Amino acid sequence: MSVIVQYDPAGRMGNRMFQYAFGYILSRVKNCKFFHEDLPNFNIKKNLHTGNTNNPVYTRSFGDQYADMESLFAYDGDIIVNSFLQQSSFYIDYRDELRALFNIKPDIINEDKLVVHIRETDYTLVNAFLGYDFYKSLIANSKFSNVVIVTDNSNCETVRMLVDNGCALNTEGTVNTFTTCSDIRGMQDFYTLMYSENIAISQSSFSWWAAFLGNHKQIIFPFKRDANWWPLSPGKDDIDLFFDFEDNTSKYVI
Repeated sequence: MSVIVQYDPAGRMGNRMFQYAFGYILSRVKNCKFFHEDLPNFNIKKNLHTGNTNNPVYTRSFGDQYADMESLFAYDGDIIVNSFLQQSSFYIDYRDELRALFNIKPDIINEDKLVVHIRETDYTLVNAFLGYDFYKSLIANSKFSNVVIVTDNSNCETVRMLVDNGCALNTEGTVNTFTTCSDIRGMQDFYTLMYSENIAISQSSFSWWAAFLGNHKQIIFPFKRDANWWPLSPGKDDIDLFFDFEDNTSKYVI
């Protein structure tokens, strides 16, 4: 038996972290071989599968996000991890192992500040960008006077207006090309989110992993009813990334 990760070609770093982590958990519980491509941002080297597979089952047969973990744990053939698998319930019980796997340190920065992740570039194309009024309201209601912005586009109008309002910008630049791993600037933003005390994340896997792996006092999840992000009662294939442990998380709903 083997677990084999086949990264979705549309997935970037955060999406690949989900697939890799899911494959790792399966192989660890089943005590079987684990094959995967590399994750350069976390110095994880590739271990590629060669040859034929043995009666394989594909996780995408369950859907893009959902999988029946118990049936996969019991399955006696090869498992191909080829879907996104973005459900917090798959990972919460293995958080400490995943922190070690991704080499997360106990560092804490930006004490008494709120770090806000604003994802803009591709989200404007799918009408998922939350916009200036949302972030202005979130920041005002957070009660933080010191706010740092992490963003994929430091030149977008929303970010510039928030900077004019007194927010600080973590890094300058725009993510305008598709890459399967994050560049130096992207990782600086990722680590800033992950190691900060208080964060407000965006509706993205990049942001979710920073929230999940870090040790935070407060994590604010955006929830916009008409966009249906972070659904309150998710269905089989909804992306349910909201998690609540140590009483440090909250939804911000408009």
